[in-house]
Amino acid sequence: MLRAVITDLDGTFLGADSQPLPANMDALRRAAAAGCQIMAATGRHYPFVQALLQQLGVPAWVLSANGARVHAPDGSLFAAANLAPALVQKLVQPELAMGAEMALYLDDRRLACRYHGGGLDWYAQAAEQLDSLADYHGRDVAKIVYCGEPALLARIEADILYRFEGQLALTYSQDCYLEVMAPGVSKGSALLNVLQQLDIDPADCAAFGDALNDAEMLALVGYPHVMANASAALRQRVPQAPVIGHHAEAAVAQALARWFA
Repeated sequence: MLRAVITDLDGTFLGADSQPLPANMDALRRAAAAGCQIMAATGRHYPFVQALLQQLGVPAWVLSANGARVHAPDGSLFAAANLAPALVQKLVQPELAMGAEMALYLDDRRLACRYHGGGLDWYAQAAEQLDSLADYHGRDVAKIVYCGEPALLARIEADILYRFEGQLALTYSQDCYLEVMAPGVSKGSALLNVLQQLDIDPADCAAFGDALNDAEMLALVGYPHVMANASAALRQRVPQAPVIGHHAEAAVAQALARWFA
């Protein structure tokens, strides 16, 4: 018996226009009606997911900022992990960012800093814009996002790993987004925490994802699913997961039909 359904949002549950697909929404409603726990696991900011859940209309857990925040279905904060302020102050310095644009995720808002404009425009929508983060105090930060070309991000990643080995968790939500959280933070660790609270065996869960930040989550559950549009890096990390259809074609709903016609 399937006891929980966990889905990533962008590139997985949402369509090509980053809006929820009716078929996917209906599939989650059927799963909830059958007694399943519904969970959204995303790199996105929690307020965005709140708006989505209003459309869904069923109680759901939210694992946001790649698991740095977990909210229960009633909206209460279940778990939180912040980056150490001293590390944040170092991570946002221009010499480490190397010209990449940055966004900081806080509970009440997002802070965005652009050096040359462009790639962060969509990602940091509705964020507070700053000319520089060099003097930021570093408190209450759930995650930092660096936005840039993959080659630039690879250099930043290597520098972070060299300077702060073991002190941070790094992942990618897309090739152009390097994301940094507190050590041990991932969608997988957050999910395990929730499942233990609910006394649910991960083997009785289905999960869906498309990017590297979904790897730990997919490796944990009994029924992992990788989207046809998933990154090659994710497929390599979870080779046991079957590849289903494209996110723009409501493949989540098609897969869930196996349990909930």
